[in-house]
Amino acid sequence: MERLSTPSADRTLRGVAPFDELDDGTIAALEVDASWLERAAGARIVEEGSPSDTLHVLVSGRAEVRKREVHRPSVEHTIAEIEAGELIGEVGFFDRLPRPVTVQLLEDSVVLQLSYASIERHAPLQGLLTRRLAARVRRAGFDSLEGERRRAALGELIVKVVVLLSGYALLISWLPRLQSLPSSSSYISVPIIALMGLGAWRYVRNTGYPLDEFGLGRRAFGWSLLESLLLTPPFCAVLVGLKWLLMQTRPSWRAMPLFEHHDWVTRLQQPFVVKLILIYLTSAIVQEFVVRSALQAGLESFLLNRRRRWSAIVVSALMFAVNHLHMSPLFAALAFVPGMFWGWLFSRRRHLIGPTLSHFIVGVFMFFVLGVSLP
Repeated sequence: MERLSTPSADRTLRGVAPFDELDDGTIAALEVDASWLERAAGARIVEEGSPSDTLHVLVSGRAEVRKREVHRPSVEHTIAEIEAGELIGEVGFFDRLPRPVTVQLLEDSVVLQLSYASIERHAPLQGLLTRRLAARVRRAGFDSLEGERRRAALGELIVKVVVLLSGYALLISWLPRLQSLPSSSSYISVPIIALMGLGAWRYVRNTGYPLDEFGLGRRAFGWSLLESLLLTPPFCAVLVGLKWLLMQTRPSWRAMPLFEHHDWVTRLQQPFVVKLILIYLTSAIVQEFVVRSALQAGLESFLLNRRRRWSAIVVSALMFAVNHLHMSPLFAALAFVPGMFWGWLFSRRRHLIGPTLSHFIVGVFMFFVLGVSLP
């Protein structure tokens, strides 16, 4: 819904960027022609293809710039976001061509509107628009370079994921023929994960972005660690409920006890179990690095859609589940649940320490308390 309001003591062009760069006389003259619009989230300031006849300034709030596909006009893509103080429609003042994009508000906003006819009467404002347009052209060069870097990084990520998944699928198909492998599948999964970790590390370094971008720096380390310690115990309770549900619905699970290992303290002191725990710790670290730092962080950073956060979480959880197919299809399906939880933990603080610690705690709880088959 649109509401018009008149200028007041706290609503003048002097307090609105970029008009505060103009002299008092020009501001006073422009205030006579200016319209203040209060618009709700979802409203469209300009529509692609409509005539160019007004300039808008986003006084408060946020908006997104949307562009239609050429061959599918009903499909739009978000190509940029606009913050308060940005101009909308200054290019149209110079070429008078139809609007090239649609601008839609992301939240309730205040928008200032000036007709092109009013701008033509004020040379200082025309000079201001020229300078702003020149600055946008200059910035577009840097934005184009950054866009190419992100596109290249996303392309490299896709290639590596396809190669790794293809190699993993081939190995899985050969497992029944490899009779000499040890009985514990950890001896199978660890070499696979090590290769994936090496590929993920090369990808992270090749992007050229700082390690903080991939959850490997000092930023948010403490918060990530604290949230992991607070949220992992309730998640373990969820796993108990999940096992109980399986015991009620699957005949092969009905004879199982809910907690299989009550002597877990003694069990953790056994040399064979200590060895397995160390193997699992290494596996958890590398798995989380591959799935969170490389895959999830990469997708969340380089995808352009508004749902990129949850898209990255779901895709990384699927990748985590697929990585457990060598154990069993059921185990892989169940692994999707903690994969989503750890993806959510990573996305909250964008640091690897929280999901890695939670992964290790949950794994030890599952294998040495609940009694899920050891990896």
